[in-house]
Amino acid sequence: MLKLLLVDDEYIVLKGLEIVLRDQKEVSLEIRTAIDAVDAYEKAEGWTPDVIIADINMPEIDGLTMLERLSVTIPLCRFIIVSGYEENEYLKRALKLHVDDYLLKPVDKLYLIRRLKQIDEEKQARIKNTLMKCRLMLFRGHFFHDSEFSGQETEEFLYLPYFSLFVAGLSPSGAREAKSRLAGYFEQIFVFSQNNWSIFLLNYSVKLQTEDIRAILAHVLDGSISGIADTKQNGEKQAFLEQIAFHYQNALCDMLLSILPVSEAAKARAAEKIAAHTLASAVRVITFELSAAAYVNEIYAAAEAPEDNFLMVFTETLSAYIMIADINLPAASIQKLYQTHVKAVVNERTLAAFLEKSQNLGNDLLTPAEQEAYSSKVDAARAYIAEHYQEDIALEQVAEFVSVNPSYLSYIFKKETGITFLQYLTNVRMQKACQLMTADPGLSLEEIAIRCGYHSASYFHKIFRGKFGVSPRQWLQNSGNSPLLLD
Repeated sequence: MLKLLLVDDEYIVLKGLEIVLRDQKEVSLEIRTAIDAVDAYEKAEGWTPDVIIADINMPEIDGLTMLERLSVTIPLCRFIIVSGYEENEYLKRALKLHVDDYLLKPVDKLYLIRRLKQIDEEKQARIKNTLMKCRLMLFRGHFFHDSEFSGQETEEFLYLPYFSLFVAGLSPSGAREAKSRLAGYFEQIFVFSQNNWSIFLLNYSVKLQTEDIRAILAHVLDGSISGIADTKQNGEKQAFLEQIAFHYQNALCDMLLSILPVSEAAKARAAEKIAAHTLASAVRVITFELSAAAYVNEIYAAAEAPEDNFLMVFTETLSAYIMIADINLPAASIQKLYQTHVKAVVNERTLAAFLEKSQNLGNDLLTPAEQEAYSSKVDAARAYIAEHYQEDIALEQVAEFVSVNPSYLSYIFKKETGITFLQYLTNVRMQKACQLMTADPGLSLEEIAIRCGYHSASYFHKIFRGKFGVSPRQWLQNSGNSPLLLD
């Protein structure tokens, strides 16, 4: 709803405008009224209206002076001035304040409603854009990169003073049901769902501790496991949004730690280290970009107590799989998995061995139906490459087309084909280049490069020589009639 504050010292005019705006159906409004500037200051404090419609001619403090002061405390608020006179001095001051409109009495009600609807649509578009940026950071692989949010969109998006984030093993339909139950506790709830997992961003007016929120979730979620990122307040809004994926990973780790059979002291140590360490290395391990041994060395360097090493690796790795593979395990299965392996891991070597075995964890934990579904994703990705190899395509673009996380597409692509996404794309382009040269030996390198998705002939030449060990022309002379064998 668009929050609207009406300010006029004439009670009949004030109530008449309020009744008209409450009865209209064009725009959803939450309306409050004030009889003078002092009353308006009190009403605006803590409520933060989106729009203020104020009469200029009021006793003691006129409408423009009031708006000049309020523009400092609520800079995102939009102002509409109402006056019985079209005076140049008023107009100049209104222009300096960047008011949205200057209306003469009697106010054209239909025009005012249309103007409010336009302001509301602009607000909703900004919020939708902010939601999209958050979702991209959460689900499209931007787990460890900041994305800039302006102070205006942050304040408009999280307009209440306290906020927190939690994750839960809920499908989109389950998340919708949970949101309706949580509405009695939190004024504003945003939900980001993807298959088996949902992320809830809460914004509320009364300060709550993390344990208070945990108790609410235990009551509302009816047994679904969940994890919470630390609660935040006012001054941390922009930093929170810019690092929303970081808070997502902390919430995932909190969820896992909350159900593991380890001491509270060990959980606290692990949570602190994981927050400082981030899941970047764990993601790189399960997508085959970092060796298990190198990752284990990082863990050993960060851990204070030797017994924490397996706890760190288990929590980070499983959290990374949840982010990337979207797996959803019941608490009992997670506990059993932990207890099965914890006693066998006693040093760096056995920890690295566990981690290497766990690189199949994503597939091992999927049901046959889920494995078949993800195999079809690889097939769809290969078909997309075959159709678009001439374009400037990237992993993220293909992942969006097949509706999976880019890191997970990289993981299952390597599992299914034995080579990376980039190697596969290069192979397709090289094979097409060979076919083009064989069919038309007179084609220039520039033309072949463009038809195969490369911007320059020199870069195409470099890639071709790296793949075949000879230049394109040498290949055509020596191997034009030989079979195309690409690893």
